[in-house]
Amino acid sequence: MAITYSWEFPTLDAYPTAEGQTNVVFQVHWILNGDDGNGHTGSLYSTIKCTYENGDPFVSFADLTQSDVEGWVTTNLGAEKVSELKNNIAAQISEQLAPTKEKLNPPWAGG
Repeated sequence: MAITYSWEFPTLDAYPTAEGQTNVVFQVHWILNGDDGNGHTGSLYSTIKCTYENGDPFVSFADLTQSDVEGWVTTNLGAEKVSELKNNIAAQISEQLAPTKEKLNPPWAGG
């Protein structure tokens, strides 16, 4: 089962000013999606802190790209954690393909 993974960053939390810069991102809200190409998907959502210190390379907010933010997130998470997240999504998709549990209505609910 080949799964394609993609990142989304719906919200970036920023300080109006910090360390002599404006609109300094300090937290990224992220979604990691997985899609097997056959209608089965999985996803995870969380946030991660980002730290900017005076003297570090700084990209102005208006010039940020998805690639920049993805780099921050994957670096801060680390390769092992990213692999765990992808394994979790793969398990979600596997559960759709071969369910190991089901949700049942109570017998008194009439169906």
